[in-house]
Amino acid sequence: MAKQKLLRVLGLKESISMTIGTVVGVGLFTCGSSQIGLVGSWIIGFTFLALLISIWPCLIYGEMSAALPQAGGTYNFAKRGLNRIWANMAGWHYIVSVVAIGAGETLAFANYFSILMEALGISMAGIDPRIIACILVAIFLVLNYFGIKQSGKAQNLFIFFFWACSICWFIYMIPHIHLEYFGGFGMDKLPPFEELMYIFGLVWWCYTGFETCVSVGGETKYPQYTLPRALKLSVFLVFAVNALFQWFLVGLVSHDFYGLLATAAAPYAEGLKAAGLIGGPIILLCVAIAFGGDLSTINPGIAAPARYIYSMSEDHSLPSIFGKVHPKYKTPHIAILLVGVINFILIATGSINYIASVSLISLAVCYMIGCLAYMGLKRRCPEMKRPYKAPYGILGCYITIFTYLFMLFFADKIALYTAGILSVLCIIFWYFYTQHKKNKIPALEDEIGDIEEPTAAEKRKMDKEYSIWKWSTIVITVISLAIYLIPMIIH
Repeated sequence: MAKQKLLRVLGLKESISMTIGTVVGVGLFTCGSSQIGLVGSWIIGFTFLALLISIWPCLIYGEMSAALPQAGGTYNFAKRGLNRIWANMAGWHYIVSVVAIGAGETLAFANYFSILMEALGISMAGIDPRIIACILVAIFLVLNYFGIKQSGKAQNLFIFFFWACSICWFIYMIPHIHLEYFGGFGMDKLPPFEELMYIFGLVWWCYTGFETCVSVGGETKYPQYTLPRALKLSVFLVFAVNALFQWFLVGLVSHDFYGLLATAAAPYAEGLKAAGLIGGPIILLCVAIAFGGDLSTINPGIAAPARYIYSMSEDHSLPSIFGKVHPKYKTPHIAILLVGVINFILIATGSINYIASVSLISLAVCYMIGCLAYMGLKRRCPEMKRPYKAPYGILGCYITIFTYLFMLFFADKIALYTAGILSVLCIIFWYFYTQHKKNKIPALEDEIGDIEEPTAAEKRKMDKEYSIWKWSTIVITVISLAIYLIPMIIH
């Protein structure tokens, strides 16, 4: 009986929406934007710096994903560029981190959904948010179980619904903006450097997951073009969404309420309440965040780590049962169910801040391993076909590793211990299980298969689509930066 394979059905639009969906959500609408309560309008500086340290890794991953378009992303890069110990560590850190993003997102959904219901006159006081979160995970497990194509279509729906509602909310809120609120920190003096770095780490978390499309590389059509393009566009679109929402929160909420923002589980909703903007503004906001932003993160938060588990199982780094593909739906259904179990465990903690810290540390570890793998692939596989090449990739790897290591020195200590324990468990698992399994790395042709080239007509269509996305991204990025100049110009 022939082994079931994944289908290449995802295009540029789905790759972008899955990436943005993973990134734009719990970070922006919870602990990321709550930092405005500590630094005020200077949040744009932190957000811009987070963009700068994310661009080079995106380009590096663009080169690797175009050359090795498989399910599993960093795991497969490290397997060939380093060794299986590093690959296993990268795989597990990615799985835990992205599942943590999804788990945190379900808790964020529960918070905003409860506020929405209260605004509509329905009390949710007697319902534990973790119950709502678990129900939501179950729904998305079913969606992902029945096919990546359906999941991709749903992802597009969630993302475009989020953007449409967000634009309506922006227009609705413009008359309520107070330009005098821009300027200064939300406290009497500049926070200590260690606290500033902790704040920056939580803002950077709003960018983590930028390589989600890479993890579904085995289901991406024409990945040699689609993946590098999706990565280049997504990181700037993430910046734009973050910057726009943060601008409105700064302009709507007086400094007097920054103490509330700094500790709020749902800072946007709490900020609107503090500003006296109840009713319509809160309802529209919560609809956009809960049914657009949050759902668009939960969906790839299940799909992406399941592909890592599938790839690791295929490679004998996990039990073979997780490498099974459903004969009808062509999904790694057992791996998807395992992701659901991990979700339920993380949701049980009920702490978004802890989940955020664990996630950002694990993804930073994963990206550093990815950079090491990039350098290893350059050395070990110099003749590998690379449809896209990152500019000054080796230099970018060194700078990225140094930057992320420096940032981790100031991360939450309990979460650091958690990441350390996870790393030790990875090594123990590899020693007692993985190293005793088949260890031969198959040839690229056997593992990836033939990567189809588009026809001339298809390539023109792809180039046109990319051009539209590119110029739209440039425009919205410029606008997102320019609006922060308005208060300076007026005053």
